[in-house]
Amino acid sequence: MLFSYVYNELTMDNFHEQEKDVFMVIMKESPKGEWRSPYKFDPELYPEIESSVSLKCFRENDTKIKYNENIYTPIGMVVDSTFFQVFDFKLTQGNSNTVLNDKQSIIISEKFSKKLFGDENPIGKKIDFEVRMYQGVHTVQGIVKIPSNSSITFDYIIPHQRLSHGYGRSGVPFFKVKPNFNENGFKEKIEASNNKVPNVYPQLTESITSIVNLDDMYFSNELNSIKQYAPFGSGNEKNLRVLFIIILVILFVSVLNYSNLQIVNTNAVLKSIAISKVNGALKKHIVFQKLVETLILILFSGALITIGYKLILPQFNTFAGVTLAPPVVQVFLLNTVILLTITIFGALYPVWVINRFSTIKNIKQNVKISHTLSGRHVTIIMQYSLAFILLISGLVINNQLGLMLNKDLGFNKEGIMKVKLFYEPPFNMESRNWSQERRREEHEKLMQVPRYINDQLASFSCIEKMAQGKSPLNSYSSNWKIEGGDYESVNTLIVTPENKDIFDFKVIKGRFFEREVDRQKGGLKIVVNEAALKYWNITDFHETLIKNDHIGKSHVISENGTKVTHNDLQIIGVIKDFNYEHLSVKPKPLVMVYYEYIDDEYFIKFHKGQTQVGIQLIEALFKEVNPNQTFRYSFLSDEIAALYQKEKRLSTIYIVFTVIALLISAIGLFTIALYDTQRRVKEVGVRKVNGATIKEIMFMLNKDFIKWVGIAFVIACPIAYYAMHKWLENFAYKTTLSWWVFALAGLFTLIIALLTVSWQTYKAATQNPVESLRDE
Repeated sequence: MLFSYVYNELTMDNFHEQEKDVFMVIMKESPKGEWRSPYKFDPELYPEIESSVSLKCFRENDTKIKYNENIYTPIGMVVDSTFFQVFDFKLTQGNSNTVLNDKQSIIISEKFSKKLFGDENPIGKKIDFEVRMYQGVHTVQGIVKIPSNSSITFDYIIPHQRLSHGYGRSGVPFFKVKPNFNENGFKEKIEASNNKVPNVYPQLTESITSIVNLDDMYFSNELNSIKQYAPFGSGNEKNLRVLFIIILVILFVSVLNYSNLQIVNTNAVLKSIAISKVNGALKKHIVFQKLVETLILILFSGALITIGYKLILPQFNTFAGVTLAPPVVQVFLLNTVILLTITIFGALYPVWVINRFSTIKNIKQNVKISHTLSGRHVTIIMQYSLAFILLISGLVINNQLGLMLNKDLGFNKEGIMKVKLFYEPPFNMESRNWSQERRREEHEKLMQVPRYINDQLASFSCIEKMAQGKSPLNSYSSNWKIEGGDYESVNTLIVTPENKDIFDFKVIKGRFFEREVDRQKGGLKIVVNEAALKYWNITDFHETLIKNDHIGKSHVISENGTKVTHNDLQIIGVIKDFNYEHLSVKPKPLVMVYYEYIDDEYFIKFHKGQTQVGIQLIEALFKEVNPNQTFRYSFLSDEIAALYQKEKRLSTIYIVFTVIALLISAIGLFTIALYDTQRRVKEVGVRKVNGATIKEIMFMLNKDFIKWVGIAFVIACPIAYYAMHKWLENFAYKTTLSWWVFALAGLFTLIIALLTVSWQTYKAATQNPVESLRDE
């Protein structure tokens, strides 16, 4: 299971036949900015490019698809007709060479097709497509298969309509290159190219244009600004290394366990080999017999494991958030390779031991080779050392996850419902020809719905506080600078005056936005956090003006009567730092701007004990305003918990596979305990005859096993401490490596070990000595 997941991650986008030849164009608006999509890119200027495509990406809730009165808000893209020339997505239905030539076609994923049409054939079905700047009827002409190892995921794609407004957003350009492409030379060629829309951002004179290979996109942390708005996945190489270590630990513990089983069985194997030789068997016969036995065992085990794998896979996919579906033959071969690896490495030491003894000695003597087989003690110590390391690491990871989920983030997140109640209708092309009076009438008609929503919400007695705007988690990167500095990327958050109360922002200097005083959008006023004040080394924020590359522009008339553009923004307040990003980083500089959009989400806090009543009222209001549309809501605390979904999965994987490692180790310990107690049956009988009690005998038999576990604990503690200390360096806020974590792991493992061996030692201690001594 783990290998399938890790392999899927490491082979991301490998299904594209020319993955190494596909690149995305990126740009920085300033040397200190973040990479983002360029404002324009003309591939025809570069003869190295074979084909290119622009992807206009839409997140969930950006677009609507309507079929049979049901409305969906999927993830999708508007693409050029060259999409399938650049990317190698396969169509299960439809012709990839022509499917995008029809402007009214739509291609949907297998998963979305199942959601829309069930088991019906979707080809030829007509669906309504709507986005803010466009609406139209599209016919399903293709079904696309999106492999589990695709970093680009979507529910639909439609052909670009060549609209004058461009859907209200820029595209993400990709291109495929011709053979013998010189990547470094191409980067030098386009680095200083002006890929900005002329005269729009003349103040950005130091933009940098570059490219990134499709093969490098998934694990790149420098493309987060692009991934935030596009359906491009992101991987974590550190987590993969952790999973790979778990794979190796489980494999190594299994090898040691198999070796243990073979060591314990050495006496029986030696006798069998000796008798076979006496009866005329040659070495090749013995080897052939052993190989056939082992091969049958491996094939039978491989078949059982493959069946188990296929049964568990759906649950694993749901848990891991992937869609793994490897062929059965591939799974069986992988399992067979793993079993062969365990068998070969696990048999090396036992084979070496067997070859040291002669046939005659094995027959004449009742050979006791416990001293020679002292390696079994070493393997148990190694097994339990690895199990200890996993267990301690799992406890630390779980503690770190608990700290992140429960830490005070500096703003109120409890009990706040997030819901979208109003969807602005798509852009009407005819409105370009409306008179001013018609525009006012249509605008007034449009505003009646949000006013009605606000009036209804105000009448709900169950609501304590309410605000409209953006979540504190939904900051975006924008270019800011103070006088004398350079433009650089700083996180920006859109707020409304009511955000201060519902999120409990702490104003430490100046004031927050006020509806009666400040003007949204063109108000030229901002609020910053403490981190921004320190970052820009601002001592008196009242006298500091800040510029943005596009926020706050306004036209003023100068003394000589000419119109000039000015975008100086004044800081009116400073708020206390709060954590609006993953707790792996401390609060970064943040700029708040006052913007209002009528289709923004609502944030609602209910009076205590009235949450369920409030949800029912809001759902009824939603269905009244948005008939046939699906009602969705979330709580801010759940969205924050979702930030740590990867850590949750890692913690669960650690716990599950630590238990597996402990079970494997317990099986090995049980085998050794069975061997040792059977070997000492007569000794136990003699001791009982001489007056030893059951408690004394159990202590005598258990102390060696306890000693092995203790040695393993001593070995594991410094290794686990070092590993977890390095892992915790990835977090700005980290749990402490408390002594009780190590003690708890040691106590838990000791109990497991004692339970494992005590059954055997108790049976030996309670056995009637007459039974063990009567037959010499």
